[in-house]
Amino acid sequence: MNKFNEVTGKNHASYFRYVGYGQPFPTEWVNQVKSVGGFPQIAWEPNNGLEEVKDDAYLRAFAKEAKASDVPILMRYASEMNGNWTAYSGNAELYIEKWKVVHDVMQEEAPNVMMLWNVFTMPEHTISEFYPGDEYVDYVGVNIYNVFYHNDRLEDKSDFEDPLRLLDYVYNMYSDTKPIVIGEFGATNYTVTDGLYHVNFAEEKISRLYKHLPKLYPRVKAIYYFDVNNLVNAPEGRKINNYAITENSRITEAYSAQVQGESYLSSVEIQNEASASEIFSYRDFLFYYEDGLYVDVQFAEEYLGMVVEDNDEHTFDVTFKEKTAPIQKEMHTIDKAAFFEKREIEGILLDELLDVFDIDYAYKDGDLHIYQ
Repeated sequence: MNKFNEVTGKNHASYFRYVGYGQPFPTEWVNQVKSVGGFPQIAWEPNNGLEEVKDDAYLRAFAKEAKASDVPILMRYASEMNGNWTAYSGNAELYIEKWKVVHDVMQEEAPNVMMLWNVFTMPEHTISEFYPGDEYVDYVGVNIYNVFYHNDRLEDKSDFEDPLRLLDYVYNMYSDTKPIVIGEFGATNYTVTDGLYHVNFAEEKISRLYKHLPKLYPRVKAIYYFDVNNLVNAPEGRKINNYAITENSRITEAYSAQVQGESYLSSVEIQNEASASEIFSYRDFLFYYEDGLYVDVQFAEEYLGMVVEDNDEHTFDVTFKEKTAPIQKEMHTIDKAAFFEKREIEGILLDELLDVFDIDYAYKDGDLHIYQ
């Protein structure tokens, strides 16, 4: 940690490591994190399957040691469950049951633990079925990787993927009720797939994400870079990409340049009271059609709290505060940010929507501000 801070020229407020479920609480490492002024994120993974997760002596002891550490802890239990590569994916009902067991024990034994429910950016369609519910989750997280190729296949080139777009789905789905964490981020600087270095690619992706996070995604409260060379440290079958930023001076400088500002903290102060106000932002797809600005219908439903129903081919019936009105709609198909998927957007005419229901709004510096 000290070496990483020295190389990047920045003290960091938090650090993470993996711990297998069944292994002891990492007391020595947590003390090291505390010694440099940080707090830990523990990626705690039941790699032998969910059946081993029980309210038993091991879980209670782990929780009690977490409390004894006397530091806030982000507990990233069983992350990336929405994919098919973990030992605890595939059964959402069992996953949620075991999540609640862990949550309840931590709540009882270790009030300093914050439960971080953390997915992978893809596949999107399985994410929501694993969500345990707001009352059981403190933070929502997502792991994001910009790789030059998917799945070690030359034909699956993915250098076009935007790290901000890879964040959008989780951000839009959950940031109105939960603070967001990027549990891991990494960008390929070398891959065995083509045997080439991609330093420019890594610089570009790192700079873009870290530069725009503070303003465009204000509900993101933490981001952790995966400073690891997987060619050396990954298990067999995954020695494909080097993500390390401290092995190449250009990449180190690109990272360092973005994290020097006050938005990226070097320490954390505990606040006993929540902030009086919070800014929320919506970062999904908008599109113009015949001079009208359309937004995904999800925005009206989940951010503005409206009820939207199909009326006919050209309009939605929208209900808000006991008033119902027809609002123009338009369908639009776009390329997804990743995995060559396409997505069909149900667009709703934004200005008409806000005007009909007398919602105050203004365009400032390229952003739309809505006041409710």
